[in-house]
Amino acid sequence: MSAELKRDYEIGAEIGRGRFGVVHRCTSRATGEAFAVKSVDRSQLADDLDRELAELEPKLAQLAGAGNPGVVQTHAVYEDETWTHTVMDLCTGPDLLEWVGLRRGAPVPEPVAAAIVAQVAQALALCHRRGVAHRDVKPDNILIAGNDGEDEEEDGGEAEAEAETAPRVRLADFGSAAWVGAGGLGRAEGLVGTPHYVAPEVVGGGEYGAKADVWSAGVVMYALLSGGALPFGGESAAEVLAAVLRGSVRFPPRLFSGVSPAAKDLMRRMICRDEWRRFTAEQVLGESSVPPQSGSLLLPLISPCFSLIVQVSNKSGVRNNAAHPWIVSGGGARGMERPA
Repeated sequence: MSAELKRDYEIGAEIGRGRFGVVHRCTSRATGEAFAVKSVDRSQLADDLDRELAELEPKLAQLAGAGNPGVVQTHAVYEDETWTHTVMDLCTGPDLLEWVGLRRGAPVPEPVAAAIVAQVAQALALCHRRGVAHRDVKPDNILIAGNDGEDEEEDGGEAEAEAETAPRVRLADFGSAAWVGAGGLGRAEGLVGTPHYVAPEVVGGGEYGAKADVWSAGVVMYALLSGGALPFGGESAAEVLAAVLRGSVRFPPRLFSGVSPAAKDLMRRMICRDEWRRFTAEQVLGESSVPPQSGSLLLPLISPCFSLIVQVSNKSGVRNNAAHPWIVSGGGARGMERPA
């Protein structure tokens, strides 16, 4: 490992391993604060695309995360001839995939799912405004912040759904991210992502934009409300990708009979095969809830709390910029029978 990294941080146990690198726990020698460090050996990357992604990851993660509370923060980057070490927040909670799995097939209540989707959309909206497309949005890359979600009853009690508190979530792992230009209006290329969550325009080849992330976030929403089921399946990656290309979203009654029409409407707008008709991240939650740019920088720090998103959206009074009714209502059952 880098001598400079070891000078500044005490390296601890391995806590994770991915396609590109390994993650260790580390502790700042100056403050004693705990972090995580992701180390990538660039000399082991034989593919040109992999090398490009490994080089871009820390830069795009810093750009996407600065002042964006919905993204795991990058604190330092160390590079030498072969290694890149990225020091980031240590997230001790589970990821969203594990969190959904703990429910053992029970769907996430709509108010809780609405809060999670709003947080993910807010994080993505800020990323896209800064020109960063994540390109691998999935439950594995959405982390539960702190110890949220760990205080639920372990005895299988019959707690009311409305009493369940939504966890605070943060988007992680920019190892597949791409620069798509200021405002997120540019294009990227390359088959990058995870088969069940990747957008059809990515699978089809050619160029695509930041809306590919919205498709993936819509699939995450589908998984939350269905108790873990996914809209596109198959016995092999090729079959899954073929289903994605067809892009036909269905809501089987056995899984979605209790899901509101507005929730289904929002999923259709996010998991929309036609990229030009698909919602942007800002349209999911309302453009007015994302602060405007000042020059090339976003106005600093917006609250990750869903309650604030709703308050800002309600106060805006601009209907064409309003959030989708399912988001505004917090997944409530009333006032959603005629979605916008």
